[in-house]
Amino acid sequence: MPDQSTFTAVQTESNDPAWFEVERSIIEPAGGRIVVQRAASQDERAALLKHAHAVLVSGAQITDALLGQLPNLELIIRYGVGVDTLDIPAATAHGVVVAHYPDFCQPEVANHAMLLLLAVARKLLPHDRTMRAGQFRGAGLPVVPPITGQTLGIVAVGAIGREVALRARAFGMHVLAYDPYVDASAFAEAGAERAATFEELLARADHISVHAPLTPETHHLFDRAAFARMKPGAILVNTARGPIVDEEALVEALQEGGLGGAGMDVFEVEPVEPDSPLLTFENVALTPHSAFYSEASNQQIKERVGHTVVSFMQGRWPTEFATVPNRNEVTPKRTLR
Repeated sequence: MPDQSTFTAVQTESNDPAWFEVERSIIEPAGGRIVVQRAASQDERAALLKHAHAVLVSGAQITDALLGQLPNLELIIRYGVGVDTLDIPAATAHGVVVAHYPDFCQPEVANHAMLLLLAVARKLLPHDRTMRAGQFRGAGLPVVPPITGQTLGIVAVGAIGREVALRARAFGMHVLAYDPYVDASAFAEAGAERAATFEELLARADHISVHAPLTPETHHLFDRAAFARMKPGAILVNTARGPIVDEEALVEALQEGGLGGAGMDVFEVEPVEPDSPLLTFENVALTPHSAFYSEASNQQIKERVGHTVVSFMQGRWPTEFATVPNRNEVTPKRTLR
């Protein structure tokens, strides 16, 4: 039986303990401690987590092989929404509870998606660069899509997709959405027309914003064939997961000139390599996987993570603070009420 009075939570993706002061302020008064140290490999991660009761995950891969080396681990917490880096069936088999926050940062990501769309459409970056170089209108006034009156295609009508639809309609856009996993009520809530197929969305949308989870089905959903079906001049925005977009195919579409531009907050490989071709395009706006962030959302998620750890370690299912996707399947290593 695990020690019910003391516990350790470990974060293996940072070397900045000060960044986790909010979590520490909640965990330590409850009898726990938090360890922050970056692991350069899965072997190092295993060593750091050897005595951990909980692991706090930003983007680390938590695999069956890793879990097999961690007999003390009881809880995995994923900061945020996506769980694509977590092997949940393996965690369940090892008696490890998984927690995450599907409602995290929805307004922030939706706002950021519209920011990227507008930045590319309104040619914000080239205009800013030429003005800073002392050239008023040095970038000229190239073709600028009106946005108002155009159709925004939304891939996945989850909470963030619906938030984006709300904002797009405020800009006077028609919203067309594709999601085979939700019923008609989700489209009605979004004020979106339902595309019968992904191919229909590609063909009809003037611009597309991606809000799907990363799954085997959505991996490279935007490939060469998808880009070929998109309208000439369309802008693609991705604030979901990098591997949903085949970046090699994206670069080709940009080079060939059919694609009007792209706004990217997530990438196939992060951090982006300094020689990435995406850095060379005037019609591509890039942000460093930061769509989730505002000071308010950051404070909230840190508080919820801290309370999730404490609630669990005190013998409670932490569902007041988090969603537990394997609750009905897992047999925890400690008694939970």
